[in-house]
Amino acid sequence: MKLTELFSTDHVFLKVPVTSREQLFAFLSERAGKLGLVNSQLCTKALHVREELGSTGLGNGIAIPHARVEGLEKVVGLIATLERPINFEAVDGEPVDLVMMLLLPEHSGGDQIKALSRIARVARNEAAVNALRRAQSVDEVTEIIEGVDEGL
Repeated sequence: MKLTELFSTDHVFLKVPVTSREQLFAFLSERAGKLGLVNSQLCTKALHVREELGSTGLGNGIAIPHARVEGLEKVVGLIATLERPINFEAVDGEPVDLVMMLLLPEHSGGDQIKALSRIARVARNEAAVNALRRAQSVDEVTEIIEGVDEGL
C-alpha cells in the first residue's frame, strides 16, 4: 500500500483553522463526508471513541488519529497541516500541527497495520515532516509523499 494511495490530492488540507481536537475531527470528518467516503457523523463519533482509548498524538507535533468507520469500503487517509498547533494530549505533551488521519473499514484486517506502518515511517522522517509543515500547496504535499513512497 503506497502513501499516495492513502493521501490523494483531494485528501490534503493546509493551514486548517481549528482550535481543538474536537474541531479537527469534525472538520476532517465533514471533508471525508463531502468526498463521499463516509457518513461524517459516524466518522466523528468513531474518531472520538478511538481517542478515548488513548491519545493518537505521537509527539513532535504529529498526530495519527485513526478509526474503523461503518460503511467505509477501503482504507483512506487525510492529511492536514494546522494554522496553529492544538492540544492533543500527545505523549510528549507538545501541541500538534501535523495530522495524518487514517479511516479504516470495519473489517480491514492487515490493511490497518500496513497503513499505520507507512504513516509511522513518514512521522519518523524528520526531513519529510519539516517539508510537510512548510508546504504551501497540495501539489507540494503530494510531491513530498511521492518522495517518501520512493524511499520505502
